[in-house]
This record gives sequence, structure tokens and C-alpha cells, in this order.
Amino acid sequence: GGGGGGDYNWVMNLYVYGLEADFTKAQRSSLDSNFGKVEFVKQASFDRLFQDPEPKVIALDPDITGWNISNEDIVKIPNLKAICLQTTGYEWVDGDFCRKHDIAVTNVPHYATISVAEKCIFMALALAKRYPLYLRNGGMSYAPEFIGDELYNKPTDIIGFGEIGHALAHRLDGLVGRKEICYYSHNQNDPEFHFWQFQDMLEKSEYMFITISKNPESLALFDDLSKFNHKMKVIIISNGFEEVTKRLVAKCEAGELGGLAFESDDPEILNYPYKSNIFVTPHNAHCTKEALLRLFEIWTDTIISVANSQIINQVN
Repeated sequence: GGGGGGDYNWVMNLYVYGLEADFTKAQRSSLDSNFGKVEFVKQASFDRLFQDPEPKVIALDPDITGWNISNEDIVKIPNLKAICLQTTGYEWVDGDFCRKHDIAVTNVPHYATISVAEKCIFMALALAKRYPLYLRNGGMSYAPEFIGDELYNKPTDIIGFGEIGHALAHRLDGLVGRKEICYYSHNQNDPEFHFWQFQDMLEKSEYMFITISKNPESLALFDDLSKFNHKMKVIIISNGFEEVTKRLVAKCEAGELGGLAFESDDPEILNYPYKSNIFVTPHNAHCTKEALLRLFEIWTDTIISVANSQIINQVN
């Protein structure tokens, strides 16, 4: 993707599906000086893009557009040079289709790694200390199901060892102890931590973090839940594991799992009266001051890189 040299510097238009107030003054003025026209759009309609014949970049915040821009819409936008997503995940746009039409797709990598790893720890501690039961009970209890565990020295497994998995392992180091932390991933990519086969984890694991990307292979790991031991507490931070989560909820409610923590924005799931050690929060793992500052810095730099034909963070 991208035009030659600085051909488009002053004629390329930018449409930001996002809120102007989210950008700093400096970011706003950088965008203005790199594009012919900058327009902020507050609703998920691409009609005005279909009418603009000039070379253009569109920047998409899924809070405005939803997690969706169809190939039918993309192909109707004349002279589209790039789609700059405000998210780390980019599976919601057809990157191959865009590449065939010479449209670059970019994402915002790495901005929330620390925030997400810390959220995983918070969820694990909530399960270890039986916090969901106390929340529902509204007070102290010495009933056996309320008595929590220490994380220290407990077999702890991380499924998926990308950037978030790594950040999580380093934060668990002092809490759990290095010798108990194992990871499973497609490539054994870290000599500092123990690689373990997924099936071999199931009998002993007490804390399992699911940080792996969704694909048919990673979903297939959870086809058969029968070997998951009854002490295991599962923390899911990956997107796209809703079906697996549903089956784990049923297992937990039947007393066959030690606990489950996950995120959802469905009010019914968030407010459901679970009986067991199930901790559900909204999707707020990325939502810290520091992460959001990084998000807008990286997003702005990425958008501007397209205007200068030096595209960064391209994912297709």
C-alpha cells in the first residue's frame, strides 16, 4: 500500500471515526498539518466517503463503527489508501481483501500489554480469595467454600506466550515462584520459563491463564474439558473464546472447576446470579490512563505515517 514519495501529502484526506476530544491539541495539529482535510465522524455511516474522489485514509474506532467494516463498503470508497484501526486486534477487517486492492491496514500494537497483564493478576487473586462468593454473600463467612488459597507455589500455566503472556509471567514470578510457572505456545520461545505440553498441564494446574490468539487450532485445545481438574481456576483474557467460556461456566457451576474469571459486556452475563466462584467484569483490561495515552500516541503516529508513505504497524 501507500503512494510514492510525498505525492499525497497535501491532497490526502483523513476521516476519523472517533471523538476529536480524545486527541491532544498537539496530535490534532499534527493530523491537520499532514492531511488536506481532517474530518471527525460520529456515526457508523460511510456514505460521505463514497462521494469523495480524493486519496484518503480512514481511521476507525470500534466504539463508533462497531467491530465491522464490510468488503462491500471498502470497495465503494474511491482512492482509499489505508484503514488505520484503533485496536490491537485486526481480524475485524479483511486484510487480504484490502491488500489485493492496494489498501494498507494498520493496528495499534503493544499499548495495553501491562494493563492487561495486571488485570489477569487481579482476576486470579479474586478467584484465589473467593472474592465472588463474598461479594454475593455481603459479608464474612467461614464456610469451607469461602476459604481461599495462596497463589505461592501453586502450579500456574499460561496458554499463549506472546507479549501479554510474557508480561504476565514476569509479574507472576514474585507471586507464584518461577519454578511453578509453565507456558504452552506454538513455538517454545522462552528459555527463561518452562514449556509444557497443554494436555500434561490439565491434571495438576491450579491457575490457568488463557492469553492465546483465537484461531481454529487454539480453540481446539478446549474441545474436551473432561481432563480439567476440579481445583483449577481459569482466567480468560483472550477475545473470541465465548463458546469455551460458556462450557467452563457450566463445569464450574457443577462443582467440577475451582473458579472462572472472564470479561463480558453482555448485561445478562455480567449480572447473572452464579452459584460458584465465577468472576465476571466488563471488558476494561485495556482501560488505564497510561494505556489510553499510549493508544492515542501510537494511533496518531500510525495515521501520519501513511500520509508520509512510511507506513508503520501495517498488518496486511
